[in-house]
Amino acid sequence: MDRDWIYLPHISVEYEKGVEEFIQFTQRYEGRSDDEVKFRCPCVNCLNARKLNATAIREHLICDGFLPSYTIWTWHGELIDFPTVSRTENFVDSIMEDQREEDKLEDMIRDVGAEALAQAHVYETISTDLETPLYVGSTSIL
Repeated sequence: MDRDWIYLPHISVEYEKGVEEFIQFTQRYEGRSDDEVKFRCPCVNCLNARKLNATAIREHLICDGFLPSYTIWTWHGELIDFPTVSRTENFVDSIMEDQREEDKLEDMIRDVGAEALAQAHVYETISTDLETPLYVGSTSIL
């Protein structure tokens, strides 16, 4: 469903149609279309925190405007489509990425050369920093 109407002027026909589509969408989710059913109002003032009937919500949306960041209507029955990735794959990818970063650091040190690194006192600084506690009283080092 197109949500571009949310950003249109509130007096436009497209905006009013969008508000009606939203009301109908929510009423379908609730399973009832009578005006006694209350659901969360996504206007810029209520921020989905207040439950109102369809007439009041329609009025709020026309007068105040629809919350611009509310493009996936989770409070009104719309499901979020999460990609399915196994945690194991993410963990393995993370380890492999860390390994590739370590390999790049070793390559850079090899390219510069150990002597040049020592001359610049970078190697000594890195070695000293590695054994220095992060803060006074810390038991862990880098």
